[in-house]
Amino acid sequence: MTHTDEQIQDLVREMYTTAESTDWQLTAEDMRSHRGRRRFPAPDVKVMLLAAAAVVLILVGFGVAKGTQSHKATASSSTTTTSTTTVGTVTVPNGVVDTTVANAMAILNSDGLKVNVRYVSSTSAAGTVLAVDPIPGAHVANGLTVTLSVSSGPSAVRAPNVVGLTEAAAGSALGQAGLNVGNITTVQSTSFSAGEVVSQNPAANGSLSPGASVDLSVSSGP
Repeated sequence: MTHTDEQIQDLVREMYTTAESTDWQLTAEDMRSHRGRRRFPAPDVKVMLLAAAAVVLILVGFGVAKGTQSHKATASSSTTTTSTTTVGTVTVPNGVVDTTVANAMAILNSDGLKVNVRYVSSTSAAGTVLAVDPIPGAHVANGLTVTLSVSSGPSAVRAPNVVGLTEAAAGSALGQAGLNVGNITTVQSTSFSAGEVVSQNPAANGSLSPGASVDLSVSSGP
């Protein structure tokens, strides 16, 4: 039960007044009777009453102070929790590696991230995302620029041997190697059936830049 300061003061004043107004004088008759014994208080009752009032005052005051400190501690803890809350962060998403650069950019942009693209030579198909920095799962600030490492294809490729293949099969083999079909010339040949590649330029196993063209000579038959 909580008492106000005014109530505590009234309680102490009442106890003090009671102690002051009590008549502790006994007659001889009272001393000889049981009534006197019942009316006779314990020694120093006045002092004990005043001491009890002081104790009550101290205990109540301690409880008020403790409650105040507890309230302050709770408020401080609440403030600390609020200040440590992370605001404006996003997680670098998964699914942006081993996909096309266009698809990765769309995913990152949708999560509020900006994209910087860095091309590197790789045996992976050109345009394939090899890595992302920061890595997927990292917590970063909203609007941060992340860097994609994207394959530009190999720095050099070897021309496959397409002699003896049909024109269509030769074109497919060159495309898989990162090369294009160049000029096609028709020639008569008794060694190759019509539609087969008689020769190529550059020759097979030559070192070429990615996207370079290879010219073909195709048989028209004997």
